[in-house]
Amino acid sequence: MPPHTEFRLDEAVADVYGDLRLAPVLRRLLRHTGRLTGSVAGSVSLIDADHGRYVKAAEYGASCRLGHSFPLDEGATGRAFGSRRPVVIPDYGQLRAGHLAAAHPARQGPAAAVPIWWRGEVIAVSVAFGPDAGALTTRGVDELEALTQSAAAAIVECGRRHPSLAAVIRRRFGDTPARAVVTEAGLVRPVSPEVARVAADLVAEAGRAAPTLHVAIVYRQEGVRVLVHAAPAPGAYDQLLRTAGGGVTVEQVHGWGVVVRADLPYAAPAAPAPFTPREAEVLELLRDGLTYREMARRLGLSAKTVEKHVAAILRKTGASNRTTAVVTALDNGWMGNLPHTAAYTKGS
Repeated sequence: MPPHTEFRLDEAVADVYGDLRLAPVLRRLLRHTGRLTGSVAGSVSLIDADHGRYVKAAEYGASCRLGHSFPLDEGATGRAFGSRRPVVIPDYGQLRAGHLAAAHPARQGPAAAVPIWWRGEVIAVSVAFGPDAGALTTRGVDELEALTQSAAAAIVECGRRHPSLAAVIRRRFGDTPARAVVTEAGLVRPVSPEVARVAADLVAEAGRAAPTLHVAIVYRQEGVRVLVHAAPAPGAYDQLLRTAGGGVTVEQVHGWGVVVRADLPYAAPAAPAPFTPREAEVLELLRDGLTYREMARRLGLSAKTVEKHVAAILRKTGASNRTTAVVTALDNGWMGNLPHTAAYTKGS
């Protein structure tokens, strides 16, 4: 069946916008991409052009190292970003730095990568692996581009609902006499609404002691660090940070004065992960897209034992496949959080 028949773009777009949370939006986009193109696998990556990187934010049919960050000149995503237009790759296996596992059947087939635009900037790229031949015609690529581009506003709206912490703090000080000069360092990531509120309250508390605050937000692997140049009472933030599971120190920094240093997680403490230590190890390897045999070799186990651990992970996450298990674990904070792309809210 040609990919352009029996496909209603209006119905697909309505479905994509049915739940404006980022992960569901991207997963539904991929599902409709598969229906349209006949592709066996796909992924969506979010672009952080300021830092020259992109992040694998959703996938189906294959493990493409979900949640990992890569340079913008790598893989099919890098090709589409550099070209600023849809790119058809005749043989994905010949692509430099592709992220599909070597054993995946789509590795030896074609791929199509389509940039998603918002106000003159590429904010994401969707890749379809192993599409039908009809999807690679001029008409097929045009239809794929129309579907893919329809998700742009949904991605931006998701970013508005979970903006960067700097945006939250700046907005908090927009209607007050105090002024906050905010800078960010590192790959900007989203924080949960509760953590954002705690951080903004912390900065506001410091603002009582100074008309102008200098705030530095440092995004680290283990959490976000907020540095505030002020002179508060040492115990002023204990209750605030207890809510978010963070810690605070007040210290004298040479050349800068008294500084509040708060270390916060990207989200408030979640329920403990339900996995055993070995299952947690297997889950991380699932995230990297390893096969049972590769995981067994890495962990020094038999392939059958690895299969049992994977079955336990699927049961505990309520997932029907490996990819959904990884996504569920990420969504629940059991494996850390996806890096954020600052492009979500640019110009919006």
